[in-house]
Amino acid sequence: MTIFAPLIGMLWRTLEAYGIDPRRVIKEEIYQPDGTFRFGERVPYSIYNEFLKSAIKLIDDPAVGLKSAGYLHPSHLGAIGHAWLASATLKTAIERAQRFSQMFDERIGMVVTEEPGVLKVSYLTDFLSPIPELAMDANLASLVNLCRLNFGNTLIPAYVRMCRKEPPDSKPWHDFFGVEVEFDQAENCVAIKYQDATKQLTGSNPMLVALHEDVIKRKIADLHRSDCINRTLVTIMEQLPSGGVSEVSVAKAMNMTTRTLNRKLGEKGISFRSLLTNARKELVQRYLDEPAYSVTEISFLLGYNDTSAFSRAFKRWYGTSPTQARNRQE
Repeated sequence: MTIFAPLIGMLWRTLEAYGIDPRRVIKEEIYQPDGTFRFGERVPYSIYNEFLKSAIKLIDDPAVGLKSAGYLHPSHLGAIGHAWLASATLKTAIERAQRFSQMFDERIGMVVTEEPGVLKVSYLTDFLSPIPELAMDANLASLVNLCRLNFGNTLIPAYVRMCRKEPPDSKPWHDFFGVEVEFDQAENCVAIKYQDATKQLTGSNPMLVALHEDVIKRKIADLHRSDCINRTLVTIMEQLPSGGVSEVSVAKAMNMTTRTLNRKLGEKGISFRSLLTNARKELVQRYLDEPAYSVTEISFLLGYNDTSAFSRAFKRWYGTSPTQARNRQE
């Protein structure tokens, strides 16, 4: 089991906030705050857990899991963070997080369900962590923190439930979430009011979405949006990070039926599938030029469910693997 190395940045910033030199806990050969990873892009959980145990010995604060959430930034999640910031609603962002979660943290079991009036996000108990209660505090608080980055600090969950026993002083939990946290429950979950989860967030966050957003903006600037082919291509690009791009989702975004979309494209002598392939081929070249994105991250940004499917498609297009193509560019 491994964890995405940049997530150690969250632990690093947490230690700094408590006035502790992170180098007392985090080995330089494993992680460096400037983003240079000598150990690679992933770290075994055995090593990460040792960092956590050492950190907890130095930090005497039962609420450290909550407070650490404030030091998680989307940049720690790589392409996942960029896709999060690109989301038009919290529902879309959360569904992306569910899809991406195993990529950056293999221990996470994240389940998203719609219940009356709410969108509920549940986490499986983290038995691998040396401090499971603090780890779950951090998981739930980090989700709410990321949601507030997009929605605003006024976001208050409908309810928060935790398996952990109620701490002697539960005020930090209630203060952070803004509701009375329910302890000693059968699940670990956060529920967002459905009206908040589906509220359109376009323009609510001034941060741009790195290369993906840049490519889209450049494409829009160069194209006549009235052209059906160009409109379809841009819409595909906008939807790719969310996964599950389809004729249905694209047609809906363009306010037409799939039948109308296919008819209009057919009149131009092109198919939806070929446009989807063209969009991916245009984006992949930009991503491969960016060393900060791993091949795994690129596969998710292009809407593939796993790296192997992306690698097979790339080999069909260019006769080589993504890794080999990147190495030739260096």
